Amino acid sequence: MIKRFLILLLVFITTGCGTSDSTLIDSGYNRYYIQGFHDGRHSGMQEGGNSFENYIKDENRYESDADYKQGWLAGELEGQKLQAEATTVSKGITGSYPKKSETVNLDDVAKEALKGIDTSGIQSLK
Repeated sequence: MIKRFLILLLVFITTGCGTSDSTLIDSGYNRYYIQGFHDGRHSGMQEGGNSFENYIKDENRYESDADYKQGWLAGELEGQKLQAEATTVSKGITGSYPKKSETVNLDDVAKEALKGIDTSGIQSLK
């Protein structure tokens, strides 16, 4: 169990944050692109199935600001990618647990437990 938790933690540390603001700034993007990127990333994760994220898109800025729009589209792709990775990891972890048996017949369990035990005295209890 601890091993699985550590693997999950490692995946989130290495991919959970995705592209950082400093990476975007170092790449020459302005604050409007970065804001669009953040909004798009949250939206992409929500579109990818993460119910804890929100779809965020400033429609006016998206239509009027090319930097915001470009950032939003790039962020949306990254959000979808991050969510797909997280989903794959969680499916791998949950899939590694043993499957439960469909049903248990309690009469069969009792008979198995009493195998080899003399139960003839129990008949007089009726």
